[in-house]
Amino acid sequence: MAGIAVCHWTTLPLHLWILLTATAAIASGSLLYFNKGKHPTSTAIALAITVFAIGVLRCLPDDPHHDTSHWSHSSAMSPKHPSYLTLRLNETPIPRERSYRATAKLECIGNQKTNGNLCLYLRCDSTAALRYGDRLLAHGYVDREKGSLYLTSAHYLLTGRDSTSLRARCEGVRMKLLQRMQEGPLEPRYRGIAEALTLGWRGDLEPNLQTQFRDAGIMHLLCVSGLHVGLLATIVGWLLFFVGKERRGRIIRGSIQLLTIWVFAALTGLAPATTRAALMFSLFIISHMMARRTDSLNLLAAAAIVMLAVDPMLLFNVGWQLSFSAVAGILLMRPAINLSHNILWQLAVVSLAATLATLPVSLATFHQVQPYFLIANIVIIPLAPLMLELALLYMAVPCGITAFVVKWPLWYGDWLTDGISRLPGSVITVAEPSSCTIALFSAATIFILITINIVLRRYNSKKDKRSC
Repeated sequence: MAGIAVCHWTTLPLHLWILLTATAAIASGSLLYFNKGKHPTSTAIALAITVFAIGVLRCLPDDPHHDTSHWSHSSAMSPKHPSYLTLRLNETPIPRERSYRATAKLECIGNQKTNGNLCLYLRCDSTAALRYGDRLLAHGYVDREKGSLYLTSAHYLLTGRDSTSLRARCEGVRMKLLQRMQEGPLEPRYRGIAEALTLGWRGDLEPNLQTQFRDAGIMHLLCVSGLHVGLLATIVGWLLFFVGKERRGRIIRGSIQLLTIWVFAALTGLAPATTRAALMFSLFIISHMMARRTDSLNLLAAAAIVMLAVDPMLLFNVGWQLSFSAVAGILLMRPAINLSHNILWQLAVVSLAATLATLPVSLATFHQVQPYFLIANIVIIPLAPLMLELALLYMAVPCGITAFVVKWPLWYGDWLTDGISRLPGSVITVAEPSSCTIALFSAATIFILITINIVLRRYNSKKDKRSC
């Protein structure tokens, strides 16, 4: 992460970066050779330098600042005349209030091949048949500063469709399931919540409903993440209780859980939070199948390494930052969670840890604080497993009975969040902080979480010794 960030925020020439990383690799290799494992600190420093250099080298070909083929460096795009653009959709367009929004890869400007993603906005009457993998020939202007492109139906033409890749087939299944849910009898307001819970589709959520959940501090409930993936893996594990706990049973149960969570992740669009959760649970399930002990922070780090190795620019994705910082905060506060078996205490600590860990990202991006997040999480999160199970039932069988059953927990969640969001001072808006302020605040947050972790681990260790 440090290597990617430093490479992104500096403007050194490519040959100088290669020289520096080669020097770092030689230095760390020499340190490891002469050290020969005698001094663990020296070994750790050498490995850290090596991983830092790997982060730099992985970032160089994908970072827009260094990638010469990125569309922002193209001379074929004129600010005065519209250009012919070849695009490929990275996701199915999501409806907004006045347009449809999707990320797309810009493959060509005229006859010049390019690289890099941009944000595509389409008129509401122009995207009825578009979905992930579609290729478009467009005619328009790209806003270089915002990295966005605005089109009407008269300014683009569908030229190809991806129907063979696994992701495209999963997206096709997702759209069919979504259509089944939309044709069902559930009221549109609650259907939007059910679609967000099960398929990660927030296109049918009413705008005031999104604002309501965000102001209450539980917008994460409508984003498919670790909560949803963990509940799904747990449900599958419960249903397979009959396979036993021996090695053969663990392998059967784990294999089905792995298949289930990755199919679920693919059907929900493989958002950063969903992918992170799927990777973490996959590593945990594999270690359980092998009867190996695991460390949750190591699993989180492994998931981050895999995702950043595939796409280093995820480091600057707000969803990725929120997802990983929230889970890191919860894992660091595990000793506090284990202080009591009271469910209210555990929910309060989990909510407090996740909010404290994500506060620097939230302040830097949204400039808002929700003071009542603790109350909202305590009263609504215990209902999340029931809401997800019933929403999955409605997705499988969208009929009057399932609509009636799933409506009541969704109505309860809607009623509670509406009440909490209407409380005085439910949202506190702050001035945009400077980069230095965010850095200091982040360092303070990390220091507080690690200090609490160390102190409570020692306290729990002494408590266990006394009980023995």
